[in-house]
Amino acid sequence: MQLFHPLSAATLASRPRPGDDWKSRKEQEKLKEACQEFESILLAELWKKMMSNARKLGGRDDRDRHFGPLEDLSMEMSAEYLSKSGGAGMWKMLYDSLAPHLEAGEKDQGAPA
Repeated sequence: MQLFHPLSAATLASRPRPGDDWKSRKEQEKLKEACQEFESILLAELWKKMMSNARKLGGRDDRDRHFGPLEDLSMEMSAEYLSKSGGAGMWKMLYDSLAPHLEAGEKDQGAPA
């Protein structure tokens, strides 16, 4: 199932209107979870890189991290919690841009080939 074509532009006309029926709530929920997971991974990687650069500015090396895996895990868990509790809003923008394509994909599946 193709959710998004990279060359297609999301326009205001392609956004869902109130009253449009969706195939299922389950598909919407899967898309929402995927967008939130993407945001949490992005935030965690951003925070890890920021911490690495801060250590380098302080004259320390990443090899000096005795609890490195634990620190990374705590950043990943914090990013996941932040994303699940509303996040920074990136997941919502991603969801809003992909949701119309989910609906379009459902219409394409129902059409005879």
